[in-house]
Amino acid sequence: MSGRASNALAAERQQQRHRRRYEPTPESLARHPVARWFRQGKFGIFIHWGAYAVPHWGDDAWSSEWYLYAMNAYAKGGVYEHHRAVYGQDFPYDAFLSRFRAERFDADSWVRLFERAGARYFVLTSKHHDGFQLFPNSASHRNSALIGPRRDLVGELFRAARGTGLKRGLYYSLGEFYNPALGTAPINPYTRDPVPYTGYKPVTDYVEEYEHVQLRTLIHRYDPDILWGDGHGSHNFAGGAGHIFRPERWDWRSDEILARYYNHAEDRARPKEVMVNDRFIASHADYPAIEGDKPSYALRDAPWEACLTMSRSWGYMDPTYKIKSSEKLVRLLVDVVSKNGNLLLNIGPRADGTIPDWQRERLLAIGEWLDVNGRAVYESRPWRRAEDGPLRYTLGDDGHFNIITLTRPGPRLTAPADLPVRDGDRIRLLGHPAHRLRWSRTADGIEIELPASGAARGPRADQGEVYPSVLSIANGGRS
Repeated sequence: MSGRASNALAAERQQQRHRRRYEPTPESLARHPVARWFRQGKFGIFIHWGAYAVPHWGDDAWSSEWYLYAMNAYAKGGVYEHHRAVYGQDFPYDAFLSRFRAERFDADSWVRLFERAGARYFVLTSKHHDGFQLFPNSASHRNSALIGPRRDLVGELFRAARGTGLKRGLYYSLGEFYNPALGTAPINPYTRDPVPYTGYKPVTDYVEEYEHVQLRTLIHRYDPDILWGDGHGSHNFAGGAGHIFRPERWDWRSDEILARYYNHAEDRARPKEVMVNDRFIASHADYPAIEGDKPSYALRDAPWEACLTMSRSWGYMDPTYKIKSSEKLVRLLVDVVSKNGNLLLNIGPRADGTIPDWQRERLLAIGEWLDVNGRAVYESRPWRRAEDGPLRYTLGDDGHFNIITLTRPGPRLTAPADLPVRDGDRIRLLGHPAHRLRWSRTADGIEIELPASGAARGPRADQGEVYPSVLSIANGGRS
């Protein structure tokens, strides 16, 4: 290619980028598409990690990452009395910051675990509601580079994941439990006396001088594939702990951040796809995030995400309870994916940076199941109906129609007659050596004979529970 032609091509690319540039307006931001990798990835890992892992305590009223707020809630839950009994009333929450040392944190081992779990992306809490940041920045000294570990924890994990197939995301709490710039300076909950907000650098404009400085740092220094907002509302929960996150009338000016983020992803030799959730209170969001366990989920036309815990708490809590089995977690993954969603499954590492064995075991069990059955999950799309009783459906990128049963199948499985199964289609049980299962049409629907050996290969189920089984139907993608 001649120099003149090369210059012309470069100029054309520059013009294309200029045409694609996003402005902080509803009309401009609405042009931003959903990333293909997000549609295809289906499974991500949420990581709630911070100073709240030091006390690692919660109850039915408060999850452990809400410890700072909960210790002020004298009229709700047991954290207020627990803290006084264990640490004393003159021990402020900020004393935990220096005890959060991450001395055994090995970013490479985290990444290897996420890959073995079959995750396609992760989202790390860069700053949770307690205001402690896991990255250095010019707006605050309340961060892990200056206190506690004295390390850039975001940077270490992002560098370890560079070059892998994992997309890298960052959670950021827009507001904070207590921050002088929000009019909510912290106090000693027992004496009601003011206490310092460790690492605070006074600002007059919280949004411009603090929040946006930190978000711009995350965008430009770490180049995340996801920005996951939270802590955006205005709340005054029962219990006496006071108003948090933001005043009632407030403008996060998030359209400015979204435009900057989208343009940063475009302004490179090879533009990349990025995603923003719906908690920035902006005029646009790439997808909705639905938090916590729900009785059921609905099939949606557009991609969405369910973010769920493995147990009672998002942050590390010991002892914990309401622990979900590996089988239940896989069933949740299948249910969410059949309804056009992604599962963002949370882990809560310890303060030293290790991931508890019971969390690791569940991640590895999910990965083992996905090794066998992932073709029904990754790159799949929903059918026109997601479920019938214990059955879930997906359409594979390879043209296969998948029937996924959430309960233990017997010798025969009867499926509805209107499923896209045609004469001559081949049905097989993923993970089983049989290449073709016998099936027929009956007055009750489609009857499929299952192997006498029972369920397909996969993780060993606990007594009384079962991993989903996948029946894949070649040429069954026709509706």
